[in-house]
Order: sequence, then C-alpha cells, then structure tokens
Amino acid sequence: MTLALGAPPNAHMFRFMGAAGQHLVFIGDTGTLEWARVQQMAMRRWPDLPAPGPVAFDGTVLDSLPERIAYQILSGFLRRNMVLDVHEPIGLAQGRFRADLTLRKGSVSRYIEVAGCCGSDRVTRNNEEQKWLARLDQRLNVYRALDITPVLIWLDLFARPAELKDLCVDLVDDVALRGA
Repeated sequence: MTLALGAPPNAHMFRFMGAAGQHLVFIGDTGTLEWARVQQMAMRRWPDLPAPGPVAFDGTVLDSLPERIAYQILSGFLRRNMVLDVHEPIGLAQGRFRADLTLRKGSVSRYIEVAGCCGSDRVTRNNEEQKWLARLDQRLNVYRALDITPVLIWLDLFARPAELKDLCVDLVDDVALRGA
C-alpha cells in the first residue's frame, strides 16, 4: 500500500480493508508505540519506502497524512499552467475557512476536502474524529452558502489506491479542460 499511495498508510486507513486490516487497526489503536514499531520494521526491511508523516516529497507541509497523499497524487498529474494550492481560503471573502487543496487553472477552481477522520459512511470512533467531522461539516456549510460543490476524498478511498488515482486524474482532466 505504501508504494501505491506514495506514503506509508496510517492505521486508520486499514479499517476499510476488511478482516486483514483489522489487526493493524487494533495495533494503531492500542495507545502505545506499537504502530510506530510496525512502521520502523517496514522501513528496516524496505529502506527505499517513502517516509511517514505529513510532509510531501517536495517539502510542502500538510495537516495530515491523507492530505499529503492526495496532494502528492494530484501533483503528479498537474498540467501546464495548473496550480495546486494548499489551505487557501474558500471563496474570496472567507478567511476563516480554508480548503484542504484547491486545483486551479485560469479562472477555474476545484476545491478538495480530504476527510481523514472517517469513511464515506461518516462513522467516527472517538471524540477526536467527531471534532474533525464537525469541522468538515462547518466547511461544507460555507461551500453550500457560496454555491460551491467541493470534491470529498473520504478515508475509505485510501484503501483503494487505484480508485483514488483515477479520481485525481479525472479532477486534473476536468480543470485542464474547463480552464483552457
């Protein structure tokens, strides 16, 4: 999965991979340093794997690992005169709320929200994930008020890297075509 995503997945992504992934979720949820130990073992066995964490290959610092993965995949497909912004305000007058990612070309923009707190079923498992989901819902209300439809990348999509890449290609193609 690390090679397909371009970064080592976190334990939360494995909860969408069925029974085989549940053991890794359990390790990640133990509250100990076991997940870090799993990642260290993988790095020793495969030293060429990308480093974990929210820093992209180009040095861009993102808020989360899922944001980093989406950013890196989108960056790999950018076309000429296309820009991928990080944490830009939603709309012109909205300084308080920022999009995770914004894909731009010319006057065309696509706002992208990376929901690293839960899958598309919106099921959260703890108070922290509930807070992240509430924050996402606040941003979605801002989008609605501005009549903007963002693209949502839910955590369960990271368990299907090929589909995630297809979505990113479609976004880039759409912006390239409409922004020409």
